[in-house]
Amino acid sequence: MGRGRVDFDRGLTRLSAYAREHGNANPKAHEEWLTWRIGLWVSSLRAKYRKGKLTDEQVAKAEAIGVRFVPPYRDRKPKPPTRAERRGGELLRRLEWLEDFFREHGHINVPQIRGISTWPGAGRWIARLRSQYREQKLPQSVVAKAERMNIVWNPGPGRRSY
Repeated sequence: MGRGRVDFDRGLTRLSAYAREHGNANPKAHEEWLTWRIGLWVSSLRAKYRKGKLTDEQVAKAEAIGVRFVPPYRDRKPKPPTRAERRGGELLRRLEWLEDFFREHGHINVPQIRGISTWPGAGRWIARLRSQYREQKLPQSVVAKAERMNIVWNPGPGRRSY
């Protein structure tokens, strides 16, 4: 190797091992791996690419491993879910809590006063769900799942005991 310089093929071999371990071939410039400054080597590789000092074959080999020569070098971080997506996910999770009731009764029209044994507030939650449906504030995925569970969106006045 000599004085810290690594030839192209040897560096590419090490970089492919790094990529298998880390899932990408684009280390940060300050990163070290197996006592080798892999980030510095990739940075110099990119500099050579910009100056036109790499052959087409070398560029193809590096890109086959996953090296990116044009920014952004790394994939963008996934965006966190929006408030609406989190809310929709929570509503779907709560509908899953009613799966046993649905299997037993064939619907999820839970009595508002007593709810179900595992979730006493289920009836009131279904009433709020219906209200949000009438106001058109429910995500379509929630509406579709509730309809698959045979919800009645407008149940009528129901029984009242005075």
